[in-house]
Amino acid sequence: MKKIYLFLLCLTAAIAGCYKDKGNYDYVDVPAPVMAGLDSVYSVMVGDSLIVAPKITLKSGANDYSCEWKIMVPERATTDDYFTKDLRIVYGLGSGRYNVLLKVTDNNTGQKYFYEFVISGSTSFTKGTLVLSGDASSTSLSFIKPDGTLQADIYEAINKKVMGGGPLQITYVRNQFYMNQITQYWLTFSGSDDGGVLIDANTLQQVRSLKENFYNPMPVAKPDFFLRNLNGTTTAIINKQLFMGTFETAPFGSYYGFFGVPVTGEYSLAPQMLQELADGGQAVSHFLAFDKEKQRFLRILPGTYLDTTYTITDSAFKPKDLGMDLLYMEKFSDNDIFAFCDSLGKTMQLRFGIDWKNGKQLFAARNMKKFKGDSLVTATTKWAVSPVGVFYFTGNGKIYRYNP
Repeated sequence: MKKIYLFLLCLTAAIAGCYKDKGNYDYVDVPAPVMAGLDSVYSVMVGDSLIVAPKITLKSGANDYSCEWKIMVPERATTDDYFTKDLRIVYGLGSGRYNVLLKVTDNNTGQKYFYEFVISGSTSFTKGTLVLSGDASSTSLSFIKPDGTLQADIYEAINKKVMGGGPLQITYVRNQFYMNQITQYWLTFSGSDDGGVLIDANTLQQVRSLKENFYNPMPVAKPDFFLRNLNGTTTAIINKQLFMGTFETAPFGSYYGFFGVPVTGEYSLAPQMLQELADGGQAVSHFLAFDKEKQRFLRILPGTYLDTTYTITDSAFKPKDLGMDLLYMEKFSDNDIFAFCDSLGKTMQLRFGIDWKNGKQLFAARNMKKFKGDSLVTATTKWAVSPVGVFYFTGNGKIYRYNP
């Protein structure tokens, strides 16, 4: 019996091996649809109608097709999806470039075809100049359009509220590693216990106040200086202490950029600081700050106070015991930093460099001399710097240019 079963098995295998494949291999090439009227970029203002209505002609038979539009919205890590043959929406995404994927399905064959284009959105405030001005009693935000038209007191007009006096800074918020566009502005002022507001860059509407930007709301939040970071957060001197914006959540998270507790240490910071970037330029190595009470330059790691733990090279001045008040400092490079200080009513110019990366702790105190514009400096002097190595400062109602 075993031999009979074995013979039947072999016979079955032989029959299967002789079976002729009768499949149909006469493939028909179906040309892609003819797409007309689809541009590569659509420019639109927020609040306006956006209509994308291409003419699609199928080659497979009846012109029976369906469309799916997917607008990529990176700030929400999602997509806006529409399932109509034409895209007809009131645009409300804000200023920026948004990639769109159009998927066309041929309902005759089930074949799908994909097309890409870009929506370039803008608002009334995409191009122009913001101006923060005022006096001890009030702060005003104005907007100058590209044609020179002035919209005065625009913050008050939009938000139906006023800011405290003593205007300090406009600091833009931009994450260079995520979208790389300005999304918000910090407006800071000194004349109230809640000295700042965060506004949306597209609408200039208030997002939250400075007090509300803490995990635990602060009873008093008096800003001295805001420093923007490459990752879309800020490092701020508030109540003369150093606070760092949190970046542990997603950039579009509710608490991204919030402040926690100050960097621990015994210090009272002057209203300015600089960053030393790590190798590669995408992260902060150290902060250079100034203790206004002890009158000395400080070294601070992100989150860690290091006081004056650095080695001084050169001897033009004593950075650990300066004996002067800091007025303004700026750098053209880590090796070329300028500080302007008040010494008993006389303005002094300091030039120095730092090298605190990769375990180094060097502070090169190279030069100190009387500032040539000393007679023009007043208690209300404002300072600015140009990327080409030139300073600007105000005095007696005028703006002066200084090339060091």
